[in-house]
Amino acid sequence: MSRLRNAGLALLCGVMLAACGERPPAEEQIRNRIEGMQADLSEGNARAFMAPIAEDFTAATRSLDRRAAGFLLRREMLAHDQIKARLVDIEVALQGEERATATMHAVVTGGTGLIPDTGGWYRLETGWRLDDGEWMLISARWETVAGRG
Repeated sequence: MSRLRNAGLALLCGVMLAACGERPPAEEQIRNRIEGMQADLSEGNARAFMAPIAEDFTAATRSLDRRAAGFLLRREMLAHDQIKARLVDIEVALQGEERATATMHAVVTGGTGLIPDTGGWYRLETGWRLDDGEWMLISARWETVAGRG
């Protein structure tokens, strides 16, 4: 009986250690944050979209702080029944252990039916900072590649 109990205990410890495994690499964590924000936008969840945006966020393209970015997001969500973003070519570059940049292209569409009313293709450059174990968006810059600007 003692062997069975020891084997069960060893198995339980092994399962617990595997569940507590290491966090994914920083690049993957940032990609996951970006993809989560993309999903939040598509679901129309402004609060969840804004959650990973740092309090000291700045958007150089339109001189926006976090508050103004939130207002812009809500305005666009009110203007379009549905907003979708398709992200491609996401590249993450670490700068030390607590800073990173992520660049990508985004095709963003908005509309009320099956076919979007508006859309644009953008190139984005974002800055990220590790705060208390979470990657937070601290800056953004974008340029219009095609479509509305």
